[in-house]
Amino acid sequence: MKGKLVVALALGLCPVLLPFGKAGSGGNACDLVTKEEVEEVIGQKIDIVEVQPGYGNCIYYTKEKLLNEILKIPVVTVGYTRSDVQERWNSWSSMPKSETIKGLGDGAVWSPTYGFFVCKFKGGLLMLSVQNKDMAIKLAKKALGRIKP
Repeated sequence: MKGKLVVALALGLCPVLLPFGKAGSGGNACDLVTKEEVEEVIGQKIDIVEVQPGYGNCIYYTKEKLLNEILKIPVVTVGYTRSDVQERWNSWSSMPKSETIKGLGDGAVWSPTYGFFVCKFKGGLLMLSVQNKDMAIKLAKKALGRIKP
């Protein structure tokens, strides 16, 4: 029971982690934002950086001790996809309480409900899951310059 409680608590503390799709240009999303850039933007040390198997999303974790267990807590997820772009954009941009962000890519939205930022850019979608909109915009600006057409 203790292990299940720890996992449940960890999941309750993390941002939404949804499979988003393969990263652009045959790479993974860890090519879009560095560990050091994430640390600078969020003001927190990142202990582990991993590519989400099967999707190419990059997940930045901190380690936290909880009930004598060391947990990997995801604090930032970065993804980029070129598949189902219009369908995914329609879904994310129509989320309740979504806020349009001007001046980034061909369109961008922040969903405070889910802690998700989505930006249409170069025929794909950049996705960021992070604590707040300002952090998402700063990370997006870094990532957008690295996406290859």
